[in-house]
Amino acid sequence: MVAEPIIEVLDFESISEIVNNHYDLGELTSAVRIYKGYVNVTNDIHILKDGQIRNYILRIYRKGIQENKICFEHALINELGARGFVLSPHLAETKYQTTYVKVSKQSTDDRQELFIAIYQYLPGKDKYEWDNPLCTVAELSHAAEVLAAYHNTIYGWQDTTGWKEPKIIDQISHMPARWKAYTDSPGDSVFDRYLIQHIHRLNESVELFLNTIERRSYDTLPHLTIHGDFHPGNLKFRDETVVGLFDFDWSMLDARCFDVAIALTYFCSAWEEKSNGDLLLDRVSMFLDSYQACAQELKPLGGLSSIELKYLPQMILAGTLYVLHWTISEYYTVLPDSDEFVRYLKHGVRSIKWFKHNWNKLDEIVARRMI
Repeated sequence: MVAEPIIEVLDFESISEIVNNHYDLGELTSAVRIYKGYVNVTNDIHILKDGQIRNYILRIYRKGIQENKICFEHALINELGARGFVLSPHLAETKYQTTYVKVSKQSTDDRQELFIAIYQYLPGKDKYEWDNPLCTVAELSHAAEVLAAYHNTIYGWQDTTGWKEPKIIDQISHMPARWKAYTDSPGDSVFDRYLIQHIHRLNESVELFLNTIERRSYDTLPHLTIHGDFHPGNLKFRDETVVGLFDFDWSMLDARCFDVAIALTYFCSAWEEKSNGDLLLDRVSMFLDSYQACAQELKPLGGLSSIELKYLPQMILAGTLYVLHWTISEYYTVLPDSDEFVRYLKHGVRSIKWFKHNWNKLDEIVARRMI
């Protein structure tokens, strides 16, 4: 099984040509690839203009991305800036007053069209990864406040780019068919074997989610453009305070409480061997309390309502399935290192097992916070 490459790496000369031909930012002096993340290629670049060197981030989007999706992401970032949300990066404007460029590149068989954007470099430190999420209590609390501020800032925004993505309730209903297609003709890697061994657990969790939330109830939940990937690795910190929020490429219109749930699956999951996959309920409580305390003071959305809290455990399960589905799809699309990705797969499966045995404990924690 051979995967088609879906990311592109550009050398210094190619990046310099892009900066010179499409932007009026100055002269490129350095470009260093940042080996973080899996979806796109990111470069830390420095540009000299008027005797000053400024720092930017240059992103090369993965091959095959739809242009409307980039337009949606950039429209969201621009709207956040227009609404006074100061933690998200600004996009550098091209000479043509656009926020990205299209570059044709000759591949082995044909010409590929790459999409490239340059972002303001956010201050602060990258301290964590999505699989190393246990930030300090102060950082956890402030991150929850930032998510509340983001939700109340963007609530009510009507996107005009035309980008549509299935909501999580629809995505989950289609996951088993995708997994079956992968496991019907598997390879012989450690990843394949582990997935086949535990696929029944994933399918049972899908049934549990779909059987415990009705579409009609789901549609009544407050919806907005969620971040979709809110974890400590997508935040910049300074003195235990969040000073930057980035990576909006998983953003989509969906239930607000699903975004909170995704954050909880990231911020509160243990990765250490003995507790791997456990949802740390003390951290869940702290995150929820900080989110609610901040959101209840904000308008127009406010804090999570009783109906949102009622379905939060299901949404946390949905968030776990969402990340698991990415792990599986990414593996069979890109064929990365099986030892690395089986670690993510095992974490997700152990999270599923945790839910089966601890659902009532989670439900009690959430119930105590209903308005």
